[in-house]
Amino acid sequence: MRLQKSPLSQFVLLTLLLLIAISPVLLPKSDAQTNQNYWVTVKPTGDRQMYTTVGRNWTLSFEAVWSYGNSAGQPISNAVVTVKVAGASEGNLGSLQLNTTSGTFVFTYSSSIADKITFTPTQLKTEDGSKWTSALVTSDGAQAYGLLSAPVTIWWDTFQVSLVSQDTDSSRTVAVSVNVTYQLLPQEGLTLPAQDTYSNQTFLPKIASGVDVAINGVKAQETGSTSVYSAKSSTLFPTAYVLVAVSQSGWTATNTAFSFAQKANDVAWNYALLTIVILVALSLPLYFRLSRKPGRSVSASGRATFAYIGGVLLLATSVVSLYWGALALEAYLHGFSWFILAATGLSSFVLGTTGALMAFRRKNEALVIFAVCIPLIVNLSMVNYAIGAYALTVPWVFILAATAASIASGLLISHFDEQFAK
Repeated sequence: MRLQKSPLSQFVLLTLLLLIAISPVLLPKSDAQTNQNYWVTVKPTGDRQMYTTVGRNWTLSFEAVWSYGNSAGQPISNAVVTVKVAGASEGNLGSLQLNTTSGTFVFTYSSSIADKITFTPTQLKTEDGSKWTSALVTSDGAQAYGLLSAPVTIWWDTFQVSLVSQDTDSSRTVAVSVNVTYQLLPQEGLTLPAQDTYSNQTFLPKIASGVDVAINGVKAQETGSTSVYSAKSSTLFPTAYVLVAVSQSGWTATNTAFSFAQKANDVAWNYALLTIVILVALSLPLYFRLSRKPGRSVSASGRATFAYIGGVLLLATSVVSLYWGALALEAYLHGFSWFILAATGLSSFVLGTTGALMAFRRKNEALVIFAVCIPLIVNLSMVNYAIGAYALTVPWVFILAATAASIASGLLISHFDEQFAK
């Protein structure tokens, strides 16, 4: 028997089928986070990114509130929040333990080096000893995360100086051009709200235009190329040491050093060095002939010659100390903090020369040995420390040669102590 369908039943059937088809649109979507909430929230009260200069204190403000449960929306008083401090270049910088007081807590922070530092709340401990982290907890059948936090990032920036060109073809003169930019800013610059920058700027360019630049104490001029500064200074030495000082209103001043060969001066110094070597080489046989006395054995004359060579080496290392002392004095006048090297280098020359004269006369061996040690310390330790403090290339060949000469001088003088008058 064939089933007869009435118009009413067909309408009901079609209506049901239509409702089933459009039910995904009409019914509210199920959200996986619907039953997941955060018990506590710690977030900044202001913007989450700031920009300033190194060395400046910046004040950060966070608030801690209950965000789930019966106390939702109320501040969390007298809790202790752990804030992780992490730098982009320095990595983990430790953590801070801060009291929320009445729910809002404020603290200051500063960085002495250029770095992009992020402050992230990682734990909140209430007065009753409960600890809240980002771990998942369950309460009354509902899932809830322990802590929701928002980080704050601060750029502590500084000037970055790069060498563009140097002209050393003129005697006793060096012309230098440098490019000055901000170290951390990207090439395209950075846009921030005015209240979040060091000088209420909304756009921060990479280039540092209009800043004060001094090269070896001489005020540099900004050239047609934006952020390129040029100046000329004087130097008497075969190596030019250049100090670029950059400053700007409200910013921490910086000093950046460079070193390179001064070609025009290098030629004259090479001739002078060759002349000294020739004179020393000619003096040795002359001294050996003059020191031979009638009736004196060849071995005794040879020992006297070795003592004389020790004195010559001591004199040579003393001259090296004079070189470093004079160079440091010139650099100090150009802004380098090398006054101690200048003073010790010049003093070492005086003491070493005195010791060398005593060695030639073979008198006062104790003073001569002491005189050997001073140039050794100056030419090795003091020079290495002074140059290394500015991250410059240390001339190790020159320094090690002077060190070897000092050691040889000490060995020769102390080994033939019978040549010295008692």
